[in-house]
Amino acid sequence: MLFKVDIFKNMPFPGKFGASLCVVGWIWIIAFCYVKLPDTNWALKLSIMVCILSVFLFQAQNWARWIAILGNVMGLLLSAYFFIGGFVLIATVNIMLFGGSTYYLMTPATSRYFKTHSQTGR
Repeated sequence: MLFKVDIFKNMPFPGKFGASLCVVGWIWIIAFCYVKLPDTNWALKLSIMVCILSVFLFQAQNWARWIAILGNVMGLLLSAYFFIGGFVLIATVNIMLFGGSTYYLMTPATSRYFKTHSQTGR
């Protein structure tokens, strides 16, 4: 599969912004957990999965959009765990990043673009 830059360029702004927020949100969580937690083996595996997902998300694959939305929900739940643990700033940034990403990935323009792109197979 070749990475086609035109697909991302033609994506509506909410789609670009939502996909970018998703990737930034996961990089934020992985970096925080890598610094704060003693066992970072899972953070490396998660970062590899996020890189693979973001390639397909930027290629406007509808299944990748849905996996990203489910991952954002998981990130929001993780924010509650951080909030209970006393990391209020980290939890607030997580809520802003993942909440914004979920909102923008579910807008009608983004949904329409991802659906039509996945159906045509361009």
